[in-house]
Amino acid sequence: MRFGADDKFWVVTDPRPESTLGDILFQASLRDLERQFKGGLTMDDHPTLLTDRREAEVEAHARIIAVQVSRVLANVDPKDLLSRAVSIELLDAEGCPVFEADIPLLAR
Repeated sequence: MRFGADDKFWVVTDPRPESTLGDILFQASLRDLERQFKGGLTMDDHPTLLTDRREAEVEAHARIIAVQVSRVLANVDPKDLLSRAVSIELLDAEGCPVFEADIPLLAR
């Protein structure tokens, strides 16, 4: 698929603990995305471009869930966990990572 400067696609970024769906999922063009990077978006936000809205929504929801789960696990005593996990990872249907987050308490 070919994209011109003003053709729209969907962008999903990594959430912060307080992020809502609208914070991490938005429609943009290449021109819009350039402004996002000038405004503070970085590659550390793991922006992902998608052409399908539903696929973008599913990915955004998965990223929010991963952050919420990692926050809960960060408050769990490591002795109470069955495994010694130090991160959480969500995979897509093909087994490719969609989102990864460290669990700070367990990573120490």
